[in-house]
Amino acid sequence: MPAPSIPKKSALIATDDIPRDTDFGGLKLLRYQTDDAARSQYANSAYEFQHESAKRHEISGVTLALKGAKSRYRLVAMMHPSLRQFIDIVKYDPARPPLEDYDAMSMQEAHDQTQADFKNQKLKNLDDFKHYNVEALRGERVAYLPPISGWQSKAVFEDVIFVAFDESNPLALYGTLYLPKKPVMQSDGQTQTGALFATAATGVAIKDGGLDTFTVTLEIELNVDKQQAAQSFADRNGRGSKKNKNLVARYDTSSALANLREGAIDGTVFASRLADGRTTGTSETATTNIVDLSTIEQMLLNAAAGGRFKPEHIKHYEVDTLLPFLKDFLSMLDRLFSADWPEKTPEDGEPFRRIWLHGWAFALKAIALAYYDSRKHELAPICDAIAGSLKDEHQSPEEARAAFLEAVDAAPGGPAPDITRAELEERLAAIDWHRYRQHWIDITGAKVDRKTSSVKRRTLKSGEVVIEGKAENTPTTIANVRTKILSDSWTDLTGSANA
Repeated sequence: MPAPSIPKKSALIATDDIPRDTDFGGLKLLRYQTDDAARSQYANSAYEFQHESAKRHEISGVTLALKGAKSRYRLVAMMHPSLRQFIDIVKYDPARPPLEDYDAMSMQEAHDQTQADFKNQKLKNLDDFKHYNVEALRGERVAYLPPISGWQSKAVFEDVIFVAFDESNPLALYGTLYLPKKPVMQSDGQTQTGALFATAATGVAIKDGGLDTFTVTLEIELNVDKQQAAQSFADRNGRGSKKNKNLVARYDTSSALANLREGAIDGTVFASRLADGRTTGTSETATTNIVDLSTIEQMLLNAAAGGRFKPEHIKHYEVDTLLPFLKDFLSMLDRLFSADWPEKTPEDGEPFRRIWLHGWAFALKAIALAYYDSRKHELAPICDAIAGSLKDEHQSPEEARAAFLEAVDAAPGGPAPDITRAELEERLAAIDWHRYRQHWIDITGAKVDRKTSSVKRRTLKSGEVVIEGKAENTPTTIANVRTKILSDSWTDLTGSANA
């Protein structure tokens, strides 16, 4: 058999000479179907990358699609690899990551966060998913696995090449992807990924051919930087879902509420003391953070709209209108309470949440609702305009902004508040906020010692014995606190008698 004819290195078309396609984010793209020259050269193995198998995976049967809106398309490759191909392509096992220079690939933060996340219950879940896969390999069940969503760093995008065999859909090309042999991080499906790596190491997968017959669906977003990766997580987990709310808020940098939050907390005590679900929390004895990100966002929604809207209802063009109110709200809390929220507890003192009711989420949410009531004559028309904008579909952000501002200007004034903004601050300053005072125990109730079924008491470092009040973050408790602050009998909250 004669030796195959292999082009000489000097005759090969350099990878750098492959044209970049502006429609596909600057990707090096060969249009095999419509470019006669590219088709001939590729068929004759005339390209340098065709002889660099050590650098790239050659993945056939890939759909390369432009996802999302035209103004900001995402470049996503969808494939259906076998289990063997999956672990070879992804490389990044979240339970046992490979040794790579993640910093050089702009993946360091994602890698660090993954390793912080992948333990405890998440690691236990991996074993359950692995057994599910093994049962499917043994024929005991049908494997219904969701697609694994991953991303590869912008730092290696230079080396990605796609050969399009079918261009009939200009937004979704079909062909072969030449993907750099670098890790693929997970934006969704982290536990499933770890379970697939664990499944690949089992005897049933290795001995019975499961590595080559068990298939999964993998989508890889290309040309991603760390900020886009974080936003991807936030958007995938933050729409209508209640899990990971603090982590979602931390990673969410593009939503209007995130921008509103950052503007409102600037210059206040909250700016550096928000828990994100990964740092110190907001328990009774934790003092580093005042509230978590989920709570501050609920406070802002309560103060701006009386809790009328969800986070996704606030739009970017509404931020400038709402921001002055919310900066005023948080600045008021700063003036009134920041001295009572020391970041480090004095040696002879108690953690501030053990002492002060206003250190708890339910109280701050109630105060936020009271703030809205004190300015509802100004805020209600704005909220009506926001509600109206949810029903309209404008062609551009400029049109949407103009329509919103026009609706605000045209709206009649809202209902007169029961108390003014100044009166609210005067009341909040006059109230005794020690959580063990009789007036607060009457509203929140007292903790009960489970062993004795009697009211729970605590001896403070001062020697004072007090009843421990509940701190239930429930709609009923929040509503009761708000109502009392705004009521004619609010002076009941100024007493100094302990329960």
